[in-house]
Amino acid sequence: MDIQKIANEANIAESMSSDKVENPKAVLSKYDFLKLLVAQLRYQDPLHPLNNDQFIQENTMFSQLEQLMNMSKSVDKLKNSLKTNPRQFAASYLGKYISTGENTIHVTESKIDKVNFALTKEADVVVHISNSKGEDIADIDLGKLGKGAHSFEWNGKNNKGESVPKGAYTVRITARYDDGSEITLSKSAGKVVSVRFEGDSTILVTDSGKQVPLSQVQTVSSGGKT
Repeated sequence: MDIQKIANEANIAESMSSDKVENPKAVLSKYDFLKLLVAQLRYQDPLHPLNNDQFIQENTMFSQLEQLMNMSKSVDKLKNSLKTNPRQFAASYLGKYISTGENTIHVTESKIDKVNFALTKEADVVVHISNSKGEDIADIDLGKLGKGAHSFEWNGKNNKGESVPKGAYTVRITARYDDGSEITLSKSAGKVVSVRFEGDSTILVTDSGKQVPLSQVQTVSSGGKT
């Protein structure tokens, strides 16, 4: 390794300033690191010169530092891109089915919230409704459903056929696949049909009319009605 050649090339950067590294924020850039390395070569003890192993190790550290700085710049560019193009980013949700993780439905005198969900493949689906005590009061077997988005509206009756009182209830949806495996599905907020911007907030509007802040979205899936 030609140390003298590397040192001569490094002197170009060094000649732009004094030997002293001004660093009020205690941050070491790759140029500061290079200046320190050149200074070490310049003022090394002739009786105990820097050996090849030490130089290779320090040169490797410089290369790693440069790679990390380049990676940091790339991440910053990506973050700035998302900040400066929020509309383009939000538009990617159009046509997708979103879930907020919220699993509550409300029963009133005139309306019961619909239960929307999506399947990634064919499965036997059962909807479980529980009361405020966590007790399952209604279990509705929807049978085998195909891949895609589905909607279910509870009739407001428990397993005994009795109408339940008004209030909030918890819904749990289980899907059993042909291989015997079973999972709990997320209740979907619906398919995103439009996007609205309010100040710094992005609002996704679903086909059911639900308005969901982008910050509340937990899962996103694709698929059509079956």
